[in-house]
Amino acid sequence: MRKLWPLALLLAACGAQDVGAGLDPLRLTATSLPPAYLGEPYSASLAAEGGVRPYSFTLDGKLPEGLSFQGGRLFGVPKEKGSFPLLLTVEDAAKNSRAQRLTLTVSDPPPPRLALVLPPAQVEGPFLLLARVEGREAVGFQMEVRLADLEPDLAGLKALSPAHLLDYDPATRLLRLDMAFAKPVKDREAFRFLLTPQKPLVPRLSPKVVFYDKEGKPLGQPLPRGKPFAELLRLAQAWGREGKALKEDLDGDGKVGEADLRLLAQGYFPKPETPSPEVPGGGEGQASGEEQAP
Repeated sequence: MRKLWPLALLLAACGAQDVGAGLDPLRLTATSLPPAYLGEPYSASLAAEGGVRPYSFTLDGKLPEGLSFQGGRLFGVPKEKGSFPLLLTVEDAAKNSRAQRLTLTVSDPPPPRLALVLPPAQVEGPFLLLARVEGREAVGFQMEVRLADLEPDLAGLKALSPAHLLDYDPATRLLRLDMAFAKPVKDREAFRFLLTPQKPLVPRLSPKVVFYDKEGKPLGQPLPRGKPFAELLRLAQAWGREGKALKEDLDGDGKVGEADLRLLAQGYFPKPETPSPEVPGGGEGQASGEEQAP
């Protein structure tokens, strides 16, 4: 019998270990909160792992006006800026709990930007210029860029919106493009076309860009045009409509479309100014870039 005791104790010990097998300690997976932006929809899901389900969450601290917390989810539209310290607690079905200190930061939305995709190395033949609207929703933009040592293939332009106006002056090498969208756009390709270098170079472009926010207000000083950008925006929002007495139906054919865009284009772009002797936009340099108008 004495020889059997160590074996019995060993089996008992193994049984106690099996009871807890597969049960991980309760823990919160959220260690930080994504930033929130004033006046823009916000949502963050706060989760836990381990322990015994179901979980219950509580969040202590002052939330910014406009945000709510329910069932582990923080959501709403923040109406005040600032830094808000919070304490997140999770409790499982076995009454185990864990807590994590978090900070929610609410700031002004980042400005939209026109991200250019260009070859990062020297090129000798035609290459694709691609531009994306990123960072924040916009209903349109104005752009100007000088293309030193680069010839554009504007006949092959592919644009996200049909409501765009394009002008290129070979003498000054100034390309101007205004584009309006029927609905706000973010994280979308805006346009693409081919550029052909006149000599081997690393493409480098520094366009001036002015965006228009969701309300159609310019985020900076509008670029010089013969007509307001608002007219192009109204055309984009009414594109494809049919009917009588439409304000955007400039040619009176009962439909808003290409013919009205051609009428709007008349006198839209003023004569470009002659550039200074040193023209940025070609030669050795960075692969891409942008210059936002102030």
